[in-house]
Amino acid sequence: MNLCYYSNMNLLFLILIILILLFIFGGFFGAIWVPTKRQNYERISTLTNLKPGNIFYDLGCGDASLLFYLSKKHNVKCVGIEISPILYSYSKIKSLFYKNVEIKFGNFSWYDLENADIIYVFLLPKIYNKLKNKIRKDAKENATIILSTWPFKDPKYSQISKREKDTTYYLYY
Repeated sequence: MNLCYYSNMNLLFLILIILILLFIFGGFFGAIWVPTKRQNYERISTLTNLKPGNIFYDLGCGDASLLFYLSKKHNVKCVGIEISPILYSYSKIKSLFYKNVEIKFGNFSWYDLENADIIYVFLLPKIYNKLKNKIRKDAKENATIILSTWPFKDPKYSQISKREKDTTYYLYY
């Protein structure tokens, strides 16, 4: 084998490592990328009583597939906040083709949540105290909060949606 083969392999390995690091980048901030299952999109819209004209925020939106679906299917304004540069870039470019989807880069704490009717969160519990403080400070009093997988320790959730071998959702009104 020649030297060029090894150089190409090293380059591919380096690119792979960089991509992996960028995808798990959010993990350092409590937001590893685990996409919401497509089979749960309608479940989420039903649980939150989603209506046309609602403003739906996804904190840690990843590739924003949920937002693209909800904006098109339910005619809602969707705002996604993503901290991973690669996922943000992908979602931002795709959002150019969806008039009701806005994608913002960075930490959710950088942005105001006052317009949100529904706030969807699939983040790690280690940032829940920061999240609760942000919601108390910014969100509307009647905003619906939906947490995927892990509930807040307090307050107690208003409703739970649990299915065998599927994601559990916790709603707070």
